[in-house]
Amino acid sequence: MRVALVAPNSKAHTITPPLGLGYLAASLRLHGHEPVILDLARERLDDERGAEAVLARRPDLIGVSILSTAYLPARALIEAVRSRQPGVPLVVGGPHVTALPEDALKSMGVELGVVGEGEKVFPELVDRLAAGQPLDNGLPSVCRQTRGEVTCSRRSDFVQDLDSLPFPAWDLIDPRTYPDLPHQLLHMKFPVAPVMTSRGCPFDCSFCASTTLWGRGWRARSPENVVDEIELLARDFQVREIHFEDDNFTLKKSHAASVCEEIIRRRLDIVWCTPNGVRVDSLDEEMVSLMRRSGCYGLAFGIESGSQKVLDLNNKKLDLDKVAAKVEMVKRHGIETHGFFIVGLPGETVETIKETMEFARRVPFDRANFALLAPLPGSDIFREYLRRRSANEIDYSSFNYFTPFPMGELDAAILTKWQRRLVYGFYGRPRQLWTLARHMRPAQAKEVVKALIHYST
Repeated sequence: MRVALVAPNSKAHTITPPLGLGYLAASLRLHGHEPVILDLARERLDDERGAEAVLARRPDLIGVSILSTAYLPARALIEAVRSRQPGVPLVVGGPHVTALPEDALKSMGVELGVVGEGEKVFPELVDRLAAGQPLDNGLPSVCRQTRGEVTCSRRSDFVQDLDSLPFPAWDLIDPRTYPDLPHQLLHMKFPVAPVMTSRGCPFDCSFCASTTLWGRGWRARSPENVVDEIELLARDFQVREIHFEDDNFTLKKSHAASVCEEIIRRRLDIVWCTPNGVRVDSLDEEMVSLMRRSGCYGLAFGIESGSQKVLDLNNKKLDLDKVAAKVEMVKRHGIETHGFFIVGLPGETVETIKETMEFARRVPFDRANFALLAPLPGSDIFREYLRRRSANEIDYSSFNYFTPFPMGELDAAILTKWQRRLVYGFYGRPRQLWTLARHMRPAQAKEVVKALIHYST
């Protein structure tokens, strides 16, 4: 079967190769199918032009991977495809469908969805569709809509041996063909490729959907398998920088250390960073020294708030008293630091926001993000949000980290005002402005300006 795997367009300022679709494409090839990947964000194609591009590939089946932040573009794309070719089979998957399968299938008018990890299930689903076999006898993690009713089979077990999965089909998401706008925008070298060395996180922060998507366990690839992929990327696609996108790359120190040691042993000429963040309290001198020697130049940390009370209320198990010393240690090794903060978490007040501002300015972060809370489907906060309304009342156009979702005593206007103050209070200092400017490339300037406009409006 010829299968078109589609990543919808979005308003995100960054554009990175869709790893999930790369893994699905590689798995489909093992089953003898012919996948193509269409990353509509890379081409900035709207729903109409995107539908034309997808159908021009003459697919026998279309699979659409959906993030909640791209839910509306995905729905518009599916409507555009249906208007042109009503009979083409469509399957949806990805984080949004995994978190809200019934609502997703009904709202988009799609008959089939896959939840959770798709590398094992989706090729089997395609096999059955190609052979005209029934789908209702033991195929897990599949949701079906029949006459307006959605039923889902049991969810499949998570893949425990991640080395058993093929590398993503990098030839279909060639990093060299992507714009100079990787995750978190700024970087050191180009081309850049994202790599995941593990899946899952045992922590259960209220604002995170990781446990819904990956489970509460943590599974890792072998260091040799990880660095085999990095070596392939460097050799065949001239990749010069790696972005480790794990939820928790340093959860098991021996794993992170072994990946670093393997990079050093092979003498790979790459640099790397962690734009998805690591836990700052997981680091020590030995680990950070090893990271630096293996090519690490930047570490991001999910701090979330400068108020210990807010962190505790949201099950973020982090002791703020220990953060400054850890960040200073990282900087002593010549590694840049990046702090992530969320404005508007449950328990937030004007006073706790002021604590965050003081904390972010006191701790020696080179850069910082101050995102407004978005109640991501699959998170505890989203479940609390749904207690007040039904899923079809949610305004997904606001899922962008710039539009406030008041969850407590602070209204939307106050949250927006203080997000703006946090950004300008942090970057209004010469050292932070210089750090931002010296990493910015000409191709990125437009998106950085657009991001600042978002903060200002």
